[in-house]
Amino acid sequence: MSGRILPEPYVLPPVFRPGRARRSLDATAASNARTPLLPARSEGMRLWIMSDLAVRDGAFALPDPLPDHDALLVAGGISEGLVAAVEWLAGALGDRRAGRPVVLVPGISEYRGGLPPHETLRLGRERGRELGITVLMDEAVRLDDGRGAAVHVVGATLWTDWALGGAAYAGGARARARNMWRGGDNILAERDRTWGPYDAAGAHARSRAYIEDFLTSVVIQSNGISVPPSSLAAGVRPGDRAVVLTHHAPSARSLHPGWPEWQCEEWEATTFASDLEDVLRAWGAPALWVHGRVPAAADYHIGRTRVLANPWRRQGNRAFDPALVVCV
Repeated sequence: MSGRILPEPYVLPPVFRPGRARRSLDATAASNARTPLLPARSEGMRLWIMSDLAVRDGAFALPDPLPDHDALLVAGGISEGLVAAVEWLAGALGDRRAGRPVVLVPGISEYRGGLPPHETLRLGRERGRELGITVLMDEAVRLDDGRGAAVHVVGATLWTDWALGGAAYAGGARARARNMWRGGDNILAERDRTWGPYDAAGAHARSRAYIEDFLTSVVIQSNGISVPPSSLAAGVRPGDRAVVLTHHAPSARSLHPGWPEWQCEEWEATTFASDLEDVLRAWGAPALWVHGRVPAAADYHIGRTRVLANPWRRQGNRAFDPALVVCV
């Protein structure tokens, strides 16, 4: 698989260097040495990837013609309101979709609209079913690759856990966020209460558990081991691959060290990413993790997993590729 690879060695910003972070780049290098990167596939499912299109002002348009692809994965940040995001995607693609799957996870903007998240998701899923667009939040979808195998996409917003700099700093980050974070604006946790930092942390815990359990189920079955009917993933066969699709990033490495906001208060970085590098090094690590939210495009490996972000409407992101397609 080709793409933009961050130069090595990747130097973490001071906030997340050893002594403040839970691990250093050396741990990644050691993991890569133990578990070599998956070989590039000359054949496989072609996934078109993008996020953070911010279509409300009409400045973004899909490329014409569309790139050759088998499925479109969108990592959130399309429009304010999930129904509006689904409708924009369906309208922008039109007949050019030609029956190909479109998978969307909600970003923060998709939850805005003055409703609790569960109601936003219910309405968005209903509209998605009507328009043939799959909305994932702690859910998964199986995409047949046309070659006798499948790609299993597990998706979630993956709200922050506020612990990017380590668990010891999460409480302080939440305390600052209670007064300064705007991510919960116009999102209701309940009918009479705005979405707050601890709501995000709770949603993160649920999503992380779902992703981890789903990936474990996939790798167990792909090794020929049967699972009970209650398994989160069903019908996995040898040769199947797992892909994770989230809005927030799974590692600080998705935040480029040259990002100007590293000079601001360190809690702000936690609003973009959480530390799920343990998941990326686990036995059931996915082939690909796609996310949005971050200030600039990202493309790197942790363990066996390629981590990829292709956001459009982010500060100074000249690396956005409207036709970015990767093969899994």
